Order: sequence, then structure tokens, then C-alpha cells
Amino acid sequence: MHSAAPVLFFDFDNTVTQGDVLDRVVERYSASEAWRAWEAQWQAGAMTTVDCLERQVGDLRASLSELCEFVATTVIDPAFPNIVQWARERGIDVHIVSDNFVPLIEAILRTKRLGGMRVSANELFCADGRLQPRFPLRDAACERCAHCKAQHLRAVAARPRIFVGDGLSDVCPALVADVVFAKDSLATELARRRVTFRPYGSLDAVLQYLEAQHWMSLAR
Repeated sequence: MHSAAPVLFFDFDNTVTQGDVLDRVVERYSASEAWRAWEAQWQAGAMTTVDCLERQVGDLRASLSELCEFVATTVIDPAFPNIVQWARERGIDVHIVSDNFVPLIEAILRTKRLGGMRVSANELFCADGRLQPRFPLRDAACERCAHCKAQHLRAVAARPRIFVGDGLSDVCPALVADVVFAKDSLATELARRRVTFRPYGSLDAVLQYLEAQHWMSLAR
């Protein structure tokens, strides 16, 4: 049995969810096709995440309530509620860390009856009739990320840190985590850097790993 229970960190889009929620929002509500060029520049490393998200949000034509209603039907990985239940039974923390926006993430979690979970992400609000993003979790030392997720893993360095992600915004936390599950562009980048990770297709792989480790329970 491990001497300490882990902290579980999950990216959200295309990790907890099936598909990228923010991409769906941008494609559905953008006033123009300019978002495609901004996305390409971001993918190429020629634009920061903050600049890309500010431009994409600025081009959206919808209210915050419309966006929340739109994303509420998002399909999530079927294993995620089981992971949450497994963790709650043992008093183990599950922490969503995302470059999406808190209201959209929470709208999806509420629909799936997973509300009350810790969510660290960017903020989104309406001002003067327009959507406005805010990035309170930006790390000045990290030029690329709008929300550098690694800061949350560093804050619990005394406990085993398990991170699950899929994209380029997940590289920073993956380099800090003790155990990494990766797919898609995150897996490609970690392989390029020769960083050890566990490949996964669905979150069933994560649940099977957790169940096999016999972590010490924190539940009372």
C-alpha cells in the first residue's frame, strides 16, 4: 500500500469530455472564420494562448447563458464518474485543471451530477453586452499558457500527483507530475522529449491503474 494517497489532476476538453468543448463553442458562435487562422498560429507556437483566446472570445456572438446551455449536452468519458466515485469513497482529491472557462466546465459537470468538484480554469463574464475572458491563473514565468496548470501540481509536492491530459497546454503539468496519462498531441510531445507516460484511449485505463495501486484511503 502506498504511504500517501494521490491527488488526481484532469485536463477537461478531450480528456474528461469526448471532443473539444471550446472548439465546438468557437465553431458554432464565431462571427467569422478568423478563429481558424488564430488557432493555426497558436498550434505553431506563433501566438500565445492568451492572445488566441482573447481574439476567439471577442469574435463570439452569444450570451454566457447561451453558451452554458449549448455545452450542457456535451458527452463525457463514461469512466470519469466512476473515477470520481472511487476517489470520493477514499477521500482523494479530484482537480480539474483547464484552459477552458469555469462557467462552461461547471455547466457540464452539473448536468452530469458531478457538481462541487474543484475546478481551476479561466474566467468568462459579460460586460457591456460582450463576453470577456480573464486569466487569473496565468503564470508570468510561462509565456505560452493562459493558465499554467503546473502550479497546482507544485502546490501538493508532498503527495503523489497523477495527471491526465491530451494537448499542448498539458505539457507543463505533465513535466511536474509523478504519473502521467497522455494521448494525442500531449503523447506525441512527451515521446519527442523522451518523457515517460502511460498512453490511454479512454479513462478506463486510468481507473484500472488507480484500482490496482491500493492507495491508502484518506476517508474517515
